[in-house]
Amino acid sequence: MEWHDMKKSLLLLGIIFSSASTVSSAETSLVRQVCGNTSSIPYNECVVALNGDFRTKKIRDIRALTFLSLDLAMANSSEAVGFVGGMAVKAPAGLKRVLKFCYDSLYSSNRNFHSAVGDLMVDPMVANYDVLIAMDGVRNCRYQMETANVSIPAVNQRCNNVELFVRICYTTTNLAKKFSGKAI
Repeated sequence: MEWHDMKKSLLLLGIIFSSASTVSSAETSLVRQVCGNTSSIPYNECVVALNGDFRTKKIRDIRALTFLSLDLAMANSSEAVGFVGGMAVKAPAGLKRVLKFCYDSLYSSNRNFHSAVGDLMVDPMVANYDVLIAMDGVRNCRYQMETANVSIPAVNQRCNNVELFVRICYTTTNLAKKFSGKAI
């Protein structure tokens, strides 16, 4: 990881952790509901991820929060794709194949989030499935690194970030499916 990339990552972590202490007082009932129902990730990480966007406080229904969570997922996975792609260009020959595979896998996750946005308008159940399939990109990238017996912490962190949004979006699309047509 280059110094510039490390500084950006440290700045992002600093912002997340400094906002974590103020987040709990600002969380809305929708954020509490979503984060309380989101499995396999710590509640506070979910709250920080959703409350990290200024639009969250103005959201009053699950459908709007679902669109926001998908927007955040698309932005996050797009960053991961760009980062891993940049690494692949500069990587030594032994890592290029793994990084190219991870690039393609995370790109697939990003496309699934995009599909979910379009499908949410028509059928929240299909959007829920799109989000579930986005997890395959994360799993495939991790599996490729494991199979190649390499550890690339910066790529693993991007996978963790994408997984966080997969889990949040799975919950929001599931709730949107459940409450389709009703405000909660």
